[in-house]
Amino acid sequence: MPKFVLLAIVTLLLCGCASQWVKNRATAEDFSSANAACTDISENKYPVKNKVAQRTNYVKTAERCKKGEDCGGKKYQTTERPETQSYVMDVNSDSRYDEFYRCMTGKGWQQEMRWL
Repeated sequence: MPKFVLLAIVTLLLCGCASQWVKNRATAEDFSSANAACTDISENKYPVKNKVAQRTNYVKTAERCKKGEDCGGKKYQTTERPETQSYVMDVNSDSRYDEFYRCMTGKGWQQEMRWL
């Protein structure tokens, strides 16, 4: 029985889903033209705008105990120290996707989730 449960868990982890735009009686050419038009509209309205953002992570470090310091009988003590990380993010990404979604639905397309 445990092997079956493990197999079921592995199978579920390997499965995934993806979204797909669908429209009744539409061809691939219809999708391509709607996709291109909506991409242009959303990119013109919300162009890529990269900004530097920062976040603080706490990193664990091991420090050797000094003489006379109480470390609970251990030679090292673990401490956490803050570390600032900088990264680049597109601040218009969500707005651009929302505009693309509104455009596609306005042209009669619906987004459906499909299991892979």
